[in-house]
Amino acid sequence: MTVAFWLFAGGAVGVLNALTLRWAVGRLRPAASRHVVLWVAGSALLRWGLVAGVLIAALQRGIVPGLLAFVGLWLARWSIAWRVKTWTTFSHK
Repeated sequence: MTVAFWLFAGGAVGVLNALTLRWAVGRLRPAASRHVVLWVAGSALLRWGLVAGVLIAALQRGIVPGLLAFVGLWLARWSIAWRVKTWTTFSHK
């Protein structure tokens, strides 16, 4: 598999990770039922499993694909965090 594939796969999982995290945080309320807490915990396990699956699959093909998948995850996470920060910064002005 090519270099771009593992970078893209890591980035796609990173974006999916951020979207499901946003969904889970949006469900939390101070008076949330136990059912909602279980959904949030289940989504965390899903996110961790997805990240672990991509990293394991990449590392089975070598260290370079594993590092590229990790870089894709890392870039997606930081770019989304930066994007959210700029959205909140501009919305307050």
